[in-house]
Amino acid sequence: MIDVEKIRKRLENRWPVVGKLIRRKACAEMAAEVSAQTVPLLAGAIADDDSLVRETALSALRSLRSQDAIDSLCALWAKERAAALGALIAETGYVAAKPADLRVLSALQTKQAGLVCQDGEFIVLVCAAMGDREPFIAGAAQAALGTLTKRDAVDALCRLAIQEPAGAAAKVCVETGKRPSDPEQAAIFLFVTRQLDAYFQEDFEFQNLRAAYDRAEERVQGHVMEVVRSGDRRCLGFFGRRKPLSECTQQEIELAVESGLKHRDWPQLFRAFQEMPLKYGFPLLAEFRKSGWEPEAADLKSVYRGALKESEGQELVAEAPKATSSLFERWLAEGRSGELGRLGESELLRRLETAAPPDGVRIVGALAAKGAAAGGVVQKNAHWLVRLAGYATGLCQMEIGQDVVSDSNYWVRELASGGKALELWPVKGTPADLEALNAAPAEAFVGKMGAVRRVLRLLLAYRVTVPDMEEVVYLAGEFAGEFEAAD
Repeated sequence: MIDVEKIRKRLENRWPVVGKLIRRKACAEMAAEVSAQTVPLLAGAIADDDSLVRETALSALRSLRSQDAIDSLCALWAKERAAALGALIAETGYVAAKPADLRVLSALQTKQAGLVCQDGEFIVLVCAAMGDREPFIAGAAQAALGTLTKRDAVDALCRLAIQEPAGAAAKVCVETGKRPSDPEQAAIFLFVTRQLDAYFQEDFEFQNLRAAYDRAEERVQGHVMEVVRSGDRRCLGFFGRRKPLSECTQQEIELAVESGLKHRDWPQLFRAFQEMPLKYGFPLLAEFRKSGWEPEAADLKSVYRGALKESEGQELVAEAPKATSSLFERWLAEGRSGELGRLGESELLRRLETAAPPDGVRIVGALAAKGAAAGGVVQKNAHWLVRLAGYATGLCQMEIGQDVVSDSNYWVRELASGGKALELWPVKGTPADLEALNAAPAEAFVGKMGAVRRVLRLLLAYRVTVPDMEEVVYLAGEFAGEFEAAD
């Protein structure tokens, strides 16, 4: 075992003639037994005025095998930034194992940025290195960040950009077209970095931005408000109105549910579950079951446990029937927004009597947009496409306890059957709906759709018992992006 203090004194020996020999011998002893403790002494020896001492020290430092010794050399270089040590580390490819900031610096110095740029935890340190006093290190850090490809590393870089939209990380992201993988984070990233044209192409109604804003730290919220107040009129829509959940589009509901699941916001999700059609709510029961969460209020806890019990073993439920095609949907849309949309209900019903199937679908679209009570007329129409349009738009109704539409046409039965239990909004449920469920035969409560009806019956019974239950509001408050109670 080398006595480091003795070696240090021998390396400082400057006696005439013998001093050089003493230093050579001391250096040779260290070279034969290199350790983290002797690395600083060897590093000092490469500046010795004796060439043999210098060569012995350099040879030893070029041949480090111990990671502790490599870490020691890198730490010495990082502290002093001696050019000779920097060149030696670059030549040998030494990269420190720890601490993290030293690993990043040595990886950049040796042009091995890939060792640290594929892991999100190092990205903050690589970003910090863009401000390094050594131009080579700063340039290497910027170049490395610009070529990131691994998802979690890109996400980490974008998080830094969101926190400091005018900073170096944001500049790299914007210049190289990087963005977060999460839709909410992508929305807030595009917004605060003022890539507004790109932002409004993807989130023009602010759904994702509001959700991200509501969960963001205060500093990031401040960045959002700076952009909102920047003068771009498109941003004024961020001050959105309160919107009951029952008025939301399918996309808005799905986005909010996805956001709630991502953030494990069980109380808000359960409140929404009590209102949403079970095509959205029933799959949530499997998530509730895995979460271990329960409401605090005794009455809600009873509803919650009952829903879990009624749905047990039936986690998967078929999607609501979809009577859709691009052509069919186009016909319906043309009826809602075209010339037919300006006609009165009586005129539309008159035209429906003689309309060809495509025009009949358009007329049904117009009738549905007006909220016309024309389901009975549409159900009796001779053309199956018109009847199908009636079921697709909700003009035609089926009994809540039935799975199959009563129609002579196979496609109407196949595409439109089974939906009411999945489509009914419990928040709009009435005592009559509950009575219809209670009157359904026993077979209506068997299997997956039976489980759906049992859960729906439970929710309707609770709503009838608590008629003043507050309706959930989507995007409540000035900027919220989640479900909250209305004032």
